[in-house]
Amino acid sequence: VLLDSLMHKIGLHGQALIPMLVSMGCNVPGILATRVIESRREKLIVATIIIMAVPCTAQMAIIVGTVGNFGGVIYVAAILLILLALVVLLALLMHKAIKFEPGSLMIEIPDLAIPRPDNVFRKTYMRVKEFFLIAFPILLVGSLGLEILSAYGILEAIVEPMAFFTEGFLGLPAIIIIALIFGILRKEMSFQLLIVLFGTADLASVMTVNQFFVFALIMATFMPCLSTLAAMIREYGVKDSLKVTIASIALAFSLGGLANFLLTHVL
Repeated sequence: VLLDSLMHKIGLHGQALIPMLVSMGCNVPGILATRVIESRREKLIVATIIIMAVPCTAQMAIIVGTVGNFGGVIYVAAILLILLALVVLLALLMHKAIKFEPGSLMIEIPDLAIPRPDNVFRKTYMRVKEFFLIAFPILLVGSLGLEILSAYGILEAIVEPMAFFTEGFLGLPAIIIIALIFGILRKEMSFQLLIVLFGTADLASVMTVNQFFVFALIMATFMPCLSTLAAMIREYGVKDSLKVTIASIALAFSLGGLANFLLTHVL
């Protein structure tokens, strides 16, 4: 309510903050939380912002564990400022691009009351159940699929053909393409996989701070994990979900390429 007038400047209502805050824990319940927004137009704008610019705990683990650990807090702050700028920019662009739907002119402030334990338990059970019904099957099937591809060397086979992109455009070691692919399943897995791929926990010996920054920036804006994509499809349909996914991939790699260019040739 207090930030409603400020959110209007970027074409949203104050209620849009609730899904964004929830998404800082996990994007899946954040997407589901967009149900509190009345307008489908605003729901889609918020969902796009969540996917592209609101880091979940897994993405924050990558940011802090890579560039934060090896580069310092300034690099982490830089990524968070970029994400904040993306929130504003995406909201403004989509506000101009998507046809306006009139929404409610007021927000009702609910009565403050001590939560009843049975209500808390019931709502928690419903939300946890819904999360597992959406996320667990996707994670299981996705994990099996990626393990099969890895076991038969299919993932390793794409390293060299994609080297022109990972090394040439992004300035990253060619083998990182495998970590990016695994990040589609679970974001934190891509960070853990770096140690496996390079065969050392001392990642500073195989990557520079600039490379950590590019990698963390890509993973912070890269396509949603499969669980989040499943939640998106359930809430918004296949067409809109694929549009947001493709746009997030394009944005992530564009930012990665731009960051590599600036860090290498300008800064």
